[in-house]
Amino acid sequence: MKSANEVFLFELAAMQDIEREARSILGLLIGARVHNDTLKRIIEDMASASNQHLERIDSCLRHLGTAPLQTRSAPIRGVQEDFQDFLRAPHNDAVRDLFALNTAQRITKLAIAGYEHLTDWATIIGAVTCTQCLLKNLVEKTETSQQLRKLNQTLSEQLLATAAPARS
Repeated sequence: MKSANEVFLFELAAMQDIEREARSILGLLIGARVHNDTLKRIIEDMASASNQHLERIDSCLRHLGTAPLQTRSAPIRGVQEDFQDFLRAPHNDAVRDLFALNTAQRITKLAIAGYEHLTDWATIIGAVTCTQCLLKNLVEKTETSQQLRKLNQTLSEQLLATAAPARS
């Protein structure tokens, strides 16, 4: 790579991979029979939003007059492997929901970091349309992260309450 534009395109392709793999992982989460209705709704919304985020990335690429690179993101694959490993172990519904929630949070935080970085690069290279698309994705991911954080607090407290030994 010889220019900031090439670095940007490489990173943008990695973000595309994160969004595509996130949809797959979110499908696994739903398929793992998430029981908490709020969590299920958030995960379904996240999967739908990933489609919109991919469309915005495609719009950015069209604006730049380029095709996406085929870059893979190792961190998102690690998230997927961790969840698949978890499913092989025995667990109850509450623990499965909490782990699914934590997986959704990891996906969201990974995307936030990527979109923050890409927004900075788009600004540096003067890609105004890309900056706007990526910033919109960042804002939506940040809102989702806040929803997940609140739900994590609730589910964690519930799980701790049910696991606490009875006091005499």
